[in-house]
Amino acid sequence: MSDANRFHEMLSDIMEVARVQGNQLTMEDVKSLFGDMNLTEEQYDHIYAYLAANKIKIKGYVNSASLYTEAINQEKIREEHLDKEVSEQKASTTSQDKNTLQEEDSVYLKMYLEDLEGIKDCTPEEESILIEHIMKGDFPAKQRYIEGNLRNVVKIAKEYRNQGVTLEDLIQEGNIALMGALEHLQEFWKKETIGEQIAQYVRNFIEAVIKEEKESSSFGNSMVDKTNFLNSAAKELAEDLGREADIHELAGYTKLPEKEIKDILSMSGDAVKISIHHHRKDGKSEGI
Repeated sequence: MSDANRFHEMLSDIMEVARVQGNQLTMEDVKSLFGDMNLTEEQYDHIYAYLAANKIKIKGYVNSASLYTEAINQEKIREEHLDKEVSEQKASTTSQDKNTLQEEDSVYLKMYLEDLEGIKDCTPEEESILIEHIMKGDFPAKQRYIEGNLRNVVKIAKEYRNQGVTLEDLIQEGNIALMGALEHLQEFWKKETIGEQIAQYVRNFIEAVIKEEKESSSFGNSMVDKTNFLNSAAKELAEDLGREADIHELAGYTKLPEKEIKDILSMSGDAVKISIHHHRKDGKSEGI
């Protein structure tokens, strides 16, 4: 697995862990998951900012306010007001976004789409300027590019509805892909079509997610599904044994490798209750 794919997978996993923990994480949680990738503090800032943008509270992280957008508008973007026709078209699109929500779409998704109404899309001129700055390692430019293309990700995600993955998850995966694409701008060789190539990168990523979902087992490969599966199994064992099961018993019951269970437990915090002692057949226990 390439570093890029591994990064995307880990970013998706930590989003799921955050959901299990009430959309809250600590900076230490994030660094623990990505610890073996030798990321820089700036790269961690990217991750914190992305998680914060997805309504996940990172304890101890303060997202510095950027004046980059204002500077771009003052220096490069001369449009003071959107054309009335464009405004009406955008309002119509927003209204359509709301009206086409399916019943299974979550309250969180509805709130997210409402939040997007207050975000200005990037114009082609602004995107061109932002790309140049991103190429030079400008972090605020990257933040603005992501922010200004969130609505485009929603449009792309809607192309893949009703294929086994909820719209909310499609948007989340699309946002992860957008962030990942900006880490590989040097690979997009034709500057005049970078925007199109990034959009295709997002589509390819979403299609891969849908394919993986279709090929997954009945309880799925996602961290949330596995955590819930372990939690249910641990509760059933506790009822049968009259005490919390240890990791050896849980592995035997679920047919999952102990190492995989340990990895899930380390990511899920206190979501799954098990004994820290190994219970022997003679009734005695010893530390694991």
